[in-house]
Amino acid sequence: MRLNRNTLLGALGGTFILAALGISVAVYAQQTSASPQPAETQETTKKAVRRTVKPAPKPQPQQEAQQQQKPSDASTQAAPQPQAAPQQPSVFDEHVRQAKITTCANVFSALGHKVANNSVFTAETQWDAKASDAHSIQSVLALAGDAANPTLHAAGVVFAAPIGQSCEGTLVRVTPTSTNCPDLSAELTKQNGRSSPLGDLSLITLPNGAQVVLIPFGNACIAMSTLRAAG
Repeated sequence: MRLNRNTLLGALGGTFILAALGISVAVYAQQTSASPQPAETQETTKKAVRRTVKPAPKPQPQQEAQQQQKPSDASTQAAPQPQAAPQQPSVFDEHVRQAKITTCANVFSALGHKVANNSVFTAETQWDAKASDAHSIQSVLALAGDAANPTLHAAGVVFAAPIGQSCEGTLVRVTPTSTNCPDLSAELTKQNGRSSPLGDLSLITLPNGAQVVLIPFGNACIAMSTLRAAG
């Protein structure tokens, strides 16, 4: 069975590289779309928010053709082009807004988008309630399986912390697959991955700096992916 690249590589694709303290706030969110619903907030010692949204629909082929079609005359060329709709804020954008975090807002949100990869997921985010922008922010995710493998759930962690005036962070995603590790390694190598041993396991380093550890589990394979970011 070939690797479903949307399941494993989607969260690590592209070339983006955005160059434990006391926790007193926890936010729970469930995301199934890119369109946020009003948050329900309960004022207690902890703040809990639950939201339900779905991934934004992909452009239809006809729409893509219309976007790529060139104007045929001068009047059409002079006509103003409609502007693309702004991207809807994600759960991660909402959490940094609630936490009043600015230094690590971009890094945390970007890593969150990568690890979630348009999946249906539930996230718990924690930050320091007294000085959120001076300390780390962390989110733990439970990701539902895709249509091809609905029972293969995944899990992820997003972490970011301020370093002076900048921010550094990392993501970890654990993805079980029905593919065996040798076939999965071969598929990743085709994506210009570089394979090297890590003890008795195989470590694949991808061109964008992401690393994938392959863990045999019977005839299947568990992929643990990690990616660092700074900005």
